[in-house]
Amino acid sequence: MVHFGSNKEREYTVVGRLRKAQLITTFGSGAIVDMPDCSVIIAGTNYWRNNSPILHEPNLQKLLRVSCFKEPYVSPDQDVIPKPDVPAFRFPYYHFCPDGKCGKLAPFWLFGDDKKNRTCSNGHQKRVIVPSRFLAGCENGHLEDFPYNWWVHRGHFSKCPAMDSRKESLRISFSDQTGGLESIVIHCTACGATRSMAGCMGKDALQGYRCRGKRPWLGGKDCNDPQPCECQMRTLHRGASNVYFPVTASALTIPPWSKKAHQEVSEKWDLIDAFLSGNQDDAAIKNFIQKLFNTSPFLLNADSLDNLVKDVKRRFEGKGVDCFDRNLREEEYNVFCMGTYEDENDLQFRTVRENVSGILSDFIEDVVLVKRLREVLALRGFRRIFPEGSQKENGERPSDRHDDNYVSLSDDDQNWLPAIELLGEGIFVRLREDALLKWVSRYGDKYKSMKERLTSSGVKCDNFSPRYVLLHTLSHLLIRQLSLECGYSGAAIKERIYSTYPGSEVPMAGVLLYTSSSDSDGSLGGLVRKGKRDSFESTFMNMLQEASWCSSDPICINSSAQGYDALNYAACHACALLPETSCEMRNCLLDRASIIGTDEDRERGLFGTLLLREVEEDRKEGEF
Repeated sequence: MVHFGSNKEREYTVVGRLRKAQLITTFGSGAIVDMPDCSVIIAGTNYWRNNSPILHEPNLQKLLRVSCFKEPYVSPDQDVIPKPDVPAFRFPYYHFCPDGKCGKLAPFWLFGDDKKNRTCSNGHQKRVIVPSRFLAGCENGHLEDFPYNWWVHRGHFSKCPAMDSRKESLRISFSDQTGGLESIVIHCTACGATRSMAGCMGKDALQGYRCRGKRPWLGGKDCNDPQPCECQMRTLHRGASNVYFPVTASALTIPPWSKKAHQEVSEKWDLIDAFLSGNQDDAAIKNFIQKLFNTSPFLLNADSLDNLVKDVKRRFEGKGVDCFDRNLREEEYNVFCMGTYEDENDLQFRTVRENVSGILSDFIEDVVLVKRLREVLALRGFRRIFPEGSQKENGERPSDRHDDNYVSLSDDDQNWLPAIELLGEGIFVRLREDALLKWVSRYGDKYKSMKERLTSSGVKCDNFSPRYVLLHTLSHLLIRQLSLECGYSGAAIKERIYSTYPGSEVPMAGVLLYTSSSDSDGSLGGLVRKGKRDSFESTFMNMLQEASWCSSDPICINSSAQGYDALNYAACHACALLPETSCEMRNCLLDRASIIGTDEDRERGLFGTLLLREVEEDRKEGEF
């Protein structure tokens, strides 16, 4: 539940409900949410409850440099009167009376005394006030009410007596002659100044209006940014997507960290970390671990204890080493390449290697059924106006004032981030390295222009290569086909691309297609069943058939520049694009021709010859 104010107040006003996953993605700290009776901004994490459930994921903690993660607090089901869980503040402050005879435009505290249901009774029937639809924000994350006074007086207040008396004299009216912004008119009753909202959405509409560093998700005036901000303010719609871009990071929990033993180690890691900081003797560490977990079933034999001590030392020694997304991907890839992994003491990660059918064995090295996986998704921060890593209209990069180019979730240093635990299943597909290298040597040069555009674009891909484009496109086409056959929607299946990083000694050529949810079951098993030998062969061949034709062909298949920043070749909504929740690269760096080739040259695609073989067999069957 979401409530007004901080969690330190004695009285709460419940204003609505949100799912835990929404508080980590769409409606995290700093996001605006329209509740049934009001509009609010989710409070910073420094207002969160101290008893929020704690999550651990060693690799992700190392990447984000935190000691733990916290889930949004949820009231126990047995509570007769549910307690509010996540704090929020009413925002925007400016509201207006919808009555055409009134139209008062002022901060909400100037309307009535009811804190929850503010009404206006200015000489007529009471009307519930409506939050302003316009805001002002900058790319450093600052946000405030649209400066209506400044707008209607065009920045000059010398002739308006209301500015000296500090009285709210603004009125808003709506014309039914047009649906554009010119139909919204702001009027000052004190001096008679009038101005419509036409042109307010232009990038220079607020030129001359200084950003005051307001951060309403952190509280009142005392929480304004102490550092001066020189960014140009922009007009934003309250419900627009560019008001809030969450910056998230995720990692899969893999062995040995997925074992039951390490779950208990994580819960007592502060004690272990303190002990190891002053003692590196193996015998002493072994004795300490044995006493700390003397009742745990995973210490029944000496081998289990020795392996646990080794893993604990590895985790301790790695805490001061910088970790990057590259390190996480390579570790995950190596675990999937092990094939079958079924440990009775591991309830978070289970895999089974499946035989690859003969028709696919020339191209696919491994198909691994991931029967159980755990993903931890953390919210690092957010951006406004521009998504993470994007560019301005003039080609310049966004401001780098904030570390890692995003806004912090709180106004103080915290050793944790909000996150949720997701459980699910998936299919891991690894291509043959020799087949992939042969394809890259013949057709890799075709992606030089894509690389040039990527360099000047806001999209970030540290391991871009022709190999990545092929793997990414294969992932998209398989997800589209699987969504038709396994019962999951396309938006429910996600991807993780494992492609070799520049200068790395770990060659990677795999894709993980998986589904995960916060539900205790995680999945229904339908995705894993589609990875079985015969079923996967059928799905794969159907995918090639579907990909061989697009309703936008021949324009699509011959395209060398389409999509966001022209970062796609043959890929459009009719053939290869996915919902944004499924793609890790914003539906960019795709080329259907890398998979099935073109009508003139099927060998242009890695699986083009396989498609020709299937067509030839169908033709022969038709003759008989």
